Amino acid sequence: MELNYTFFYVEANIVCIAIFILMMMRDFGAVGRQAKQIIFVNIIISHMLYFVSDIGWVLILGGYILRTDLSVAFFNILNAILLSAITGFWFVYVELSQGEKYITEFKARIIALVPAMIETVVMIFLFSVFPKTVAGDNTELTATYYVIFIAVPALYISVSSVRSFLRAFRKENYAVRSRLLVCALYPVFLTIFGILQTVWINAPIFCFGSTIMMLYVYIISLNDLVSLDELTKLNNRTQLMKYVVAESSKQGAEKAVHYILMIDLNKFKQINDQFGHIEGDIALKRTADALKDACSDRALKTFIARYGGDEFIIIIKTDNEDTVRDLCANIDKALIRINDAAGAAYKLSASIGYSSYTGDVFAFQKALSEADEALYRNKKARAYAQN
Repeated sequence: MELNYTFFYVEANIVCIAIFILMMMRDFGAVGRQAKQIIFVNIIISHMLYFVSDIGWVLILGGYILRTDLSVAFFNILNAILLSAITGFWFVYVELSQGEKYITEFKARIIALVPAMIETVVMIFLFSVFPKTVAGDNTELTATYYVIFIAVPALYISVSSVRSFLRAFRKENYAVRSRLLVCALYPVFLTIFGILQTVWINAPIFCFGSTIMMLYVYIISLNDLVSLDELTKLNNRTQLMKYVVAESSKQGAEKAVHYILMIDLNKFKQINDQFGHIEGDIALKRTADALKDACSDRALKTFIARYGGDEFIIIIKTDNEDTVRDLCANIDKALIRINDAAGAAYKLSASIGYSSYTGDVFAFQKALSEADEALYRNKKARAYAQN
């Protein structure tokens, strides 16, 4: 490998390491980091170590580090371990970020990383006991090495991509479909960059490609922090106002009719008092699931947000009031179905009020007040009917 290519490759990896350090510094400064954030930091660290190891291997190829059995074994075992770690931690991160309960257990996360551990043991064993099977004449890496090198990462990539794609097209996940598709495509692009890297060793394609993709994932995660309600994973009030302003800017001479639905849980304080605030949080999560389920029809153009406490807002773009009434009925049905399926010891229901507006930002606040008034009329009517 020529001098200029070698040092360009090294410099590129150093720049990518610096970018990852900046990402990691922000996460280390976060208070009360969750398991998902810790795994994300592990992915960052694995990338940086991989780039360092890759620099060592390129310096061997360029003749700047003596090429011996030991140096070849060390850097290529390290590359294999770190690539498996990157993809293994990515699999765990995806499962955590997509709400899979089984992976919240520490034991489950360790089990998920077992394939990466097995590859580590196999690589060390082969380089130690049967070195010619992985590094043949003149310490050239063999096909056997590359098969083992890619086997476990390919497993993690395939499983995480397929699972993310399947989740993305479930009707209840329509609101977060784009984020799920990013999780599905990231490891695919990682594979493409890795293949191109192998074919075209003089260009640091894997380094640049994986850094760009990780930056994109990082930006999405930051956007989630500022735009999503932490408990329900619905849009928060800030994102609601951004949506209202964005819709207003789209309006032409003919204003599109929107309806605002205000949703308030019935007897939520009683749930908190009788069953505790943890169960109250669970009830809010079930409500969010019910709202997403009721709005899952692709023909409905809806926006869902948690307004605060046990209040939620849905904005639906339609001029047909019957469609709004049907949506209210579907919300009631979804609440009952999801709560019954969970075996809750209490009933979960909501009062709903709605009002139309033209989509103009200045008309929104008036319509919101009208929907709020309609909500409390509905709540009083429900209380009267139960008495």
